[in-house]
Amino acid sequence: MFSSSGSSDCLHCEQCLATNATSCTGISKQCSVGISHCVKGLENNTLGSDVVLTVFKGCLNPSHKKTCNREFSFRNSVFSFQISRTCCDSDFCNRGDVQVPAANKTTSGYNCEECFVDQSVDPCTVTGEVQCTGEHNTCATFKGTAARPGDAMKQ
Repeated sequence: MFSSSGSSDCLHCEQCLATNATSCTGISKQCSVGISHCVKGLENNTLGSDVVLTVFKGCLNPSHKKTCNREFSFRNSVFSFQISRTCCDSDFCNRGDVQVPAANKTTSGYNCEECFVDQSVDPCTVTGEVQCTGEHNTCATFKGTAARPGDAMKQ
């Protein structure tokens, strides 16, 4: 007679990561104990006319559960970043294509000051305004180190 360890109770998710792609097929990943959701998503990182798409699937860190079935975006006239993710709670439920809702380009009536400085520690000077679209109604500032997928970290 064989006895079972508790591992059969762990969730199984597809795990993959692909840059410059809109889909990926990966390996079977047994999630750690306490992980209750799989995730799949797409990141769109655009600088000027250079678009980098990154698709990902895997086990969802429980601390990121509030990001499930949500979209986050940040943009100005030079740079835009959008990430959309969906979560599910059964074995291999994150298989298949990543579905991203169409962007709502209707202006929302909100405007945000904008500036953009690349590879500099100098302060940013406001150069104009960005019209918010869709449900976007909050202005934000990012200052710090960042890198696009496949690029080296910049200050």
